[in-house]
Amino acid sequence: MMFQEKLQELAAENVLTVEGWRVLVMLVGKVDFENFIHIKQVQIAEALGMKAPNVSKAFKQLVELNIIEKINHDNINGYRLNYEMGWKGKASNLKTHMKDKRREETNKIIQMAKHVKKAEKATDEK
Repeated sequence: MMFQEKLQELAAENVLTVEGWRVLVMLVGKVDFENFIHIKQVQIAEALGMKAPNVSKAFKQLVELNIIEKINHDNINGYRLNYEMGWKGKASNLKTHMKDKRREETNKIIQMAKHVKKAEKATDEK
């Protein structure tokens, strides 16, 4: 299930390189359940007739734009398509994933607030 609005926004923003678009389309075509991506960059390079460094740059760009995310799942490093771009799997698993992501974001905000408060306290003591 692709979320057309996100793709339209991405196209309108014009931030992806041609290589980025090519790699993204390949990844969307290869995405597995729960949005895991099980294809190596070298395989993408071969399939698309691209140089490996260009595929690597495209991956970096896709991560920076939060289109894919780097993950460590069961001690295996890999990538996952951002659920806002689309979802392959059960709707109940999407809901769980969304809750987990919101919890992660909330925890990041709390940690940043604690850091700011600690810095302000240190500044006040001077």
